[in-house]
Amino acid sequence: MWRPISICMIVCALSLGCERYNARDGVAPNGTDGSLAVGEDMAPERAVAVLVPVGDSGVSGTVEFTRSGDAVQVSGEVEGLSPGKHGFHVHQYGDLADQQSGKSAGGHFDPMGHEHGRPSDETRHVGDLGNIEAGDDGKASIQIEDDVIALAGPHSIVGRALVIHAQPDEFTQPTGNAGDRVAFGVIGIANPE
Repeated sequence: MWRPISICMIVCALSLGCERYNARDGVAPNGTDGSLAVGEDMAPERAVAVLVPVGDSGVSGTVEFTRSGDAVQVSGEVEGLSPGKHGFHVHQYGDLADQQSGKSAGGHFDPMGHEHGRPSDETRHVGDLGNIEAGDDGKASIQIEDDVIALAGPHSIVGRALVIHAQPDEFTQPTGNAGDRVAFGVIGIANPE
């Protein structure tokens, strides 16, 4: 018959074993928000965000993230936008619960505590990807290469939210004055097929 102390010891032993297993396989606490950061040896090759409208914006699209050496290629198409530039950021949480304002996604993903900036700035939020631009047809084609975001490690964007804003990112503090959120989607590991 099992005794309470024995069950407790087994649970503790399993917990310690899991910690060792996770550390050995490259999964370690990020330290900023309790999420797990996947080690480079376990990084996915591709991730994808399927964007859904926030409120009644009508904005939608699909954006892919593909590892390319030390950088990530960002490509896709967004439709239903007003013509012109729109802020394009990775936000802290992959939480789409607030479909009316998009605020459940939190602020820009910023594990290093930097100020907001342009994608080319030496210091910036990890999630600062600048602007995308829609034509008169409301479509924006995206082709970006970024060496700050990653699909593994402390800069991993996997599990976070990609957010499109109503206005251009003006690169002012604290978040660029890009206005309301018009679309968002969780960045998930893409099917390798």
